Amino acid sequence: MPIFYDHIISLDTRHATKMSFCFNDQEAYGTISQFFDLAKCHYRHVQGSAGVSTGFTCYTTEYLVGDYFMSVVCKDVEAFVICRIKKLDQLSINILENVGDWKMLKRVINRICRSLEISLESRTYKLKVKQFSLSVFDIYQAVSAVNLLDREILQEVTLHLPFEDQVFTAYDFIPLIEGQRRQRLDLRIHLHEFSLEVLEEVRKVRIFNLIAETVHSFDEKTVKFLIDHADDPTEEMATLNLSDSKCPMNIFEIPSIMSSIASNLEFSQILSLRKVSRGIRQCVDYVKPDPFIHLYCISLRHSFYSVAINKTMNEEVVDWRKKSLEQEAIQIVNDFHLNTRHQKSCMDHLLIDVFQGIKYLKVEDDLVRAKFFRGMRDVLKSRASPLKVKELLFATNLQWLMMDIVPYLDAESLEEIFLMKMKNIDEECTINLDEISKTEQWIKAKRLRIEELTVRMSIQDMNILNFGWIRIIVETMSREDITYCRRNLPQSPVFQNFTIHIKNCSTENFLAALGAPYRVVDDIQYIWYFRIENTQYYLAVALEQGPLQIEGLSHFEKIHQDDTPFFKIS
Repeated sequence: MPIFYDHIISLDTRHATKMSFCFNDQEAYGTISQFFDLAKCHYRHVQGSAGVSTGFTCYTTEYLVGDYFMSVVCKDVEAFVICRIKKLDQLSINILENVGDWKMLKRVINRICRSLEISLESRTYKLKVKQFSLSVFDIYQAVSAVNLLDREILQEVTLHLPFEDQVFTAYDFIPLIEGQRRQRLDLRIHLHEFSLEVLEEVRKVRIFNLIAETVHSFDEKTVKFLIDHADDPTEEMATLNLSDSKCPMNIFEIPSIMSSIASNLEFSQILSLRKVSRGIRQCVDYVKPDPFIHLYCISLRHSFYSVAINKTMNEEVVDWRKKSLEQEAIQIVNDFHLNTRHQKSCMDHLLIDVFQGIKYLKVEDDLVRAKFFRGMRDVLKSRASPLKVKELLFATNLQWLMMDIVPYLDAESLEEIFLMKMKNIDEECTINLDEISKTEQWIKAKRLRIEELTVRMSIQDMNILNFGWIRIIVETMSREDITYCRRNLPQSPVFQNFTIHIKNCSTENFLAALGAPYRVVDDIQYIWYFRIENTQYYLAVALEQGPLQIEGLSHFEKIHQDDTPFFKIS
């Protein structure tokens, strides 16, 4: 029985964006995420007098399942992949670092790879995945899984080869190349060891027009890397034995060599490299490698601050410190400058939650908050080019703070703006958007989401026609606001779906602006359809009133005529 699958029925996993299972020979963790909804579970092997069983924990609930833990994990993987998942940004099935029995781990990997292959074969259509990461014992296991994914969607494949005796050849990847068609594939191979033979195969892989990245750890005694300008293949490897105290370190201070190394490192590895020596730090700063930060989360509180970086990808760097409030604010700004100054790629998420959980702010707190945001503004303004961010999440209801950040982000990259109330505050919070709604970033964004904050301004003044998707709360919608949406949304080339929660809802305003509804359900739900001229689409409008008929939920959606409950509206 798929226990994790059955346990999270409240989360619509058909629209999950990320699915991750990580395991070793004794335990496993499962994670399913959908935007900011997250479900996690833990499986652990239990050996008792009655035999083998599995301890399962999800949220605060614990179970004991009478089956081997990897059997339980595989059943959940199969259930999610076959029945519920439609499209994923990221699918990751990888091992944990702490392994007890490596022989047992080989059997565990073979079993979960086989379960994944069976579940992908059982689907009626191929699973759409952008980033796929898998730990394998043999390359054919990855090739089998990848060829069962939608290759038109697949952009990145990361293979983890965790065993010392694992080898591969460039020809192992020919099936990947043959199935990839015109879509470019970013292939990353994470190795246990780094050798001349490995780099020779990497060179062959590059001939096949795949991007191959070899990742090694600076914890190993020997680091080997490629020097592009050498003529003799045996001289193309420079080797530095870090265990030899007599070996000079200045080879890492050569910019061309450092550039080659740093281009294959992730953010945490670049930070570690800068700490090796002063000369290496200066060389890294001269080369200016892109840290490829995908997520940057800032949380500032009275007692401490924390910064989480790349939390959604394969690594996570968390900085947690306890200082005075002013020291915290200054430190966060300085770290933000250091961590992002060479960021050229686009971040997926930038989250800023300042004074989280503080119910009442003192005057001096307000001054520190202003100082923090001014510092962040100065860092963003000092960049040679605006910071690229796909999604911005702000936990505040103060527009003047947002204006220190939003105008200095790259307007072409920002797709979603997410505003929410600070946590643990009971009072109703309102927000004004008269300034931020005029910025280029707002006008070019595609999605707007506002939770637990009531917008106190007219829909007509919010510049909403550029958005394709909206979830917001407003104080009220006047007859003029409703008419504005009715007339202008069908003309928008990007409009898809708007959901507007109305705190003080008037059914009369909707009836006056839209006329008699097509359908009324139980005197609390009203539905209208309006044909969009010269298209096969309709504007569907629905109003749902709350139980006290004070609040209401309005939906404006563009739907195809085949999805309407009738053949034609005259």
